[in-house]
Amino acid sequence: MKWTHTFRTWTRLGGALMLTLVVLAGCHSHEDSETMKEARALNAETTEVGRKFHQRLDMIREDLQAQLAGNPDGLEELFSRAIATLDDLDARYETWMSNQILLPGQTCNHDHADGEHHHHHKSMDDLSDADHLALQQAIRAELDGLVNELNSLKP
Repeated sequence: MKWTHTFRTWTRLGGALMLTLVVLAGCHSHEDSETMKEARALNAETTEVGRKFHQRLDMIREDLQAQLAGNPDGLEELFSRAIATLDDLDARYETWMSNQILLPGQTCNHDHADGEHHHHHKSMDDLSDADHLALQQAIRAELDGLVNELNSLKP
């Protein structure tokens, strides 16, 4: 009887140990490759550049609208055109935002609290790390184009 009890105890302990090892192995997530780390860093940087771009765009628009309200020396048409240009840039920025590609394991990385827009993010987890980096570089290049356009506007 003692031997049977000892055998059962060891069997249970062995089973528990095996279950623990299986669970731990299943929970282990692989570390990102250097390429994926670069893609993630570029994504984070692009998100910050995009946030600052949009803040700057809003600030310039508010300033122009305030100046337009005062109708300085009949320049209403000039200010209206400038505001329309900013509105176009803003619409293109919103389109850019809505077409973001999420990296594997990533969730939406910007605030939706303002309720002004809804994004349809695409996940392409099956792409290679190099393809994810190339996509992040293309996304950044598109944003850089918008930033350059805003920077080239003349007062």
